[in-house]
Amino acid sequence: MIAAADALTLLDGLRHERDGFTRMRELLQSHFEAALRHDSERVRLAAERITVLTERLDALCSQRQQLVQRLTGGATRDAHESLALRLPTKAADLLREQMRELQALVQECKRLNVRNCELIVGQQDIMVRVLNDGAQGTYAPA
Repeated sequence: MIAAADALTLLDGLRHERDGFTRMRELLQSHFEAALRHDSERVRLAAERITVLTERLDALCSQRQQLVQRLTGGATRDAHESLALRLPTKAADLLREQMRELQALVQECKRLNVRNCELIVGQQDIMVRVLNDGAQGTYAPA
């Protein structure tokens, strides 16, 4: 059986991660809107905030993974499910639900990040073509 304090620590960490990814979703949307408006200052500020939050989320994820590995005796494959099997039913269901919510937020943020990247790369491509006036540059592909 898992100690109540460890279970609470894990659930609290998951809450912090979910809150962080909710904030990341907001920042990615702000970044996208700024890029659409060609507002370079807002793009820069959003990118800085995204970077700081990414570092924080990486640390939270590492802490969670270390705790889960410790609680499961070093399990790495399906470690969260292995841990859930050691919890009382209500706590296990709560862990599974919070992990599903976290995974959904992570996937949404990945999708938004790809969308933002495609927009910015597309804008850069257009700018290069406009500035080069369609002429082949010195370093144009052969």
